[in-house]
Amino acid sequence: MARKTYIAIHTYMSDDAKKQMLTTPYEEDKETDVEFEKRWTFETCKCVAAWLGNDDFFFCHWEAEEEQDIHDALELNGLDQLCVTACYRIHSHVDTNALTGQMRSYPPWKD
Repeated sequence: MARKTYIAIHTYMSDDAKKQMLTTPYEEDKETDVEFEKRWTFETCKCVAAWLGNDDFFFCHWEAEEEQDIHDALELNGLDQLCVTACYRIHSHVDTNALTGQMRSYPPWKD
């Protein structure tokens, strides 16, 4: 099945959950970007980018067959215990770091 593009907004369930996510791990628990990709790649979905700040929420860019696949992946890695997640289907995505010169996608407007 073809994958669709989603933006996920993850909101921490509590200040303790936020602290757990944002506290720098011990040296032996730190991971590389390659390890991050491996941990967040599944048969039906993949987190391709993440943006974390010090706010009460953070964003992830996902490719998934269905939205539920994202929620299942979050549960497998325990993130569902720390955050509430809302996923939004994205029909047009431009990455200025990977330009191709091809025509942008223009999805049909839905009322």
